Amino acid sequence: MKSPKEGKMKADRILGNIEQWKVAFERALTAKNPEGLKSLLTEVSYFRDHGALTWDLRQFHGRDAVVATLLAVVDEIKPHSFKVSAKWPAPQISGAGEEALIEAFFDFETAHGRAEAYVHCKLDPTSQIGIRAYAIFTRLEGLKDVVLPEGHPRDQGYTPNFSGELWRENRDTARQFINHDPEVLIVGAGQAGMIPAAYLNQMGVSTLLVDRNERVGDNWYKRYGQLNLHNPVEMNGFPFLPFPKHYPEYLPKDLIGDWLDTYAQYLDLNIWTSTSFKGAQYDEAAQCWTATLQMKDGSERVMRPRHIILATGGIGGKPNVPSLKGLESFKGKVVHSTQYNKAADYGAKKAIVVGCGASGHDISVDLYRAGVAVTMLQRDPIVVNHIDTANLAYIDYINPALPTELVDFRYGINMISPMREAGSRKYHQFAKARDAELLKGLEAAGMRLNDGFEGMGWFDLFLRFGGGYYLNKCTSEIIVEGGIKVEQIANVDTFASAGAQRIDGSVLEADLVVLATGYQNRQVEVAEWFGNDVAERVGKIAVLDTDGEWANVWGQTGQQGLWFNGGGINQVRSYSERLTLLIKADLSGHIPKGFRRPPKNSSEKAVCDSARSVG
Repeated sequence: MKSPKEGKMKADRILGNIEQWKVAFERALTAKNPEGLKSLLTEVSYFRDHGALTWDLRQFHGRDAVVATLLAVVDEIKPHSFKVSAKWPAPQISGAGEEALIEAFFDFETAHGRAEAYVHCKLDPTSQIGIRAYAIFTRLEGLKDVVLPEGHPRDQGYTPNFSGELWRENRDTARQFINHDPEVLIVGAGQAGMIPAAYLNQMGVSTLLVDRNERVGDNWYKRYGQLNLHNPVEMNGFPFLPFPKHYPEYLPKDLIGDWLDTYAQYLDLNIWTSTSFKGAQYDEAAQCWTATLQMKDGSERVMRPRHIILATGGIGGKPNVPSLKGLESFKGKVVHSTQYNKAADYGAKKAIVVGCGASGHDISVDLYRAGVAVTMLQRDPIVVNHIDTANLAYIDYINPALPTELVDFRYGINMISPMREAGSRKYHQFAKARDAELLKGLEAAGMRLNDGFEGMGWFDLFLRFGGGYYLNKCTSEIIVEGGIKVEQIANVDTFASAGAQRIDGSVLEADLVVLATGYQNRQVEVAEWFGNDVAERVGKIAVLDTDGEWANVWGQTGQQGLWFNGGGINQVRSYSERLTLLIKADLSGHIPKGFRRPPKNSSEKAVCDSARSVG
């Protein structure tokens, strides 16, 4: 065991290595010295940027690609004044031998912004410094022309429009946008709309949220009754307003709806409910949208925001309704999972649930507990893990000694695609062994299981496809015990009036069919609201792109002024700050043309892409 003196000496050596690396890195970057930069990186090295150096969300894999990108952006971005961060933990080493990693956090500045870097270094005796960087994650933290509030506003906290105007009157007037339009229009007032709105408010950006629902929170209230979050409360906090300590580990959907209503009031968000977004056209010359909103009374309001954020769904917006042979002849009730609330609404005695994802399992157990005979029709193999096993993938979030903001930052570097994939494969093998007894029972009950895409388990499926897995809280045990049946849809020839007719001619009887078949890609909504040309410029949304980022979410898109937010609450919280900083940077004119993301259907390239193809 090391003495305190030995521990301090080791910490001092690590800090010395990091300080030397930092000085050499900034010197090589400023001098645009490719060989100098290469000498500071391992041969297999990675770079992920969230707005700091590329004005976008990008990844670059391999030393040559990393160096080429850094050299391509340095003249315009002007990164400088690197220093070891005093905000985050001091440089430290973990692991031993070839597995040893040194982590270090840096602050730095750019031409227009304040930024941070999180770096993983490896010990290397062949380096003059003794270390080389293996992975670098940079992110934009602020803009030099934006001063965020640090304390309570003085006096009343608002400027009256007329003598004697009360605070409530002032808020009501601001919310109506009577004589002006918002700079940013956000479509959807769930967590993916409210969190960026809260950040934009802090930056002084005029923002309006619209939602077709009658009440704030209806996007949760109206979902099926059994719905709870499948990850712990500690990782689902909102910025600026923490959850009360008595909130349960797995938040029920109605509590989330209540929280959204509370959040909107406490953060002074401007929200119009019962308001439908009908579509928008972009004016290239004026660089703004002409957006049409349908109000509750049927009248229309035309607005001209500079930016639109679509926050209408986590992964998909419109229900995916598959074409099932003969379903039109079924005499019972057919509903999509988005329409389902609780078993008592249908009075069914026998039900078929098509789909074995999270919604399919949750709805099946709700029907089962109501005394309904339930059979799940499985379309494709899935990954299943106990929820406790799944939570081990992000155990740092439930460590009270680690601030959520720190875990979010560290999480960002581990989402570099090759690193994430290697970690996912390793974790999935662990999870599969840990849950072996459950998986054996499910297969015996007729459920087909697999290892996900290329053996990477459930989390990769979430990122890649938005489904194809189930994190078990109780339903799997009921399936194993035979309370809920599982059959394969491949054994169904057609649906008939009384249910699903199997290939052998027998009929699986039902008076209710629930389609737990997920959602269409949000590109479908883009085509409906903005036209096919914009949809083609943007491409698919919330799927892994060639970099390994979630396509078109949180960063730029191929259509200027159009942005997307979504995903789990933890993702929305973590990424919305970068999303809103990019919007504010664009409003301020900081993003050069060469740093704009080109349309998906064009041959144009951004500066960093051109550099990578050369490098």
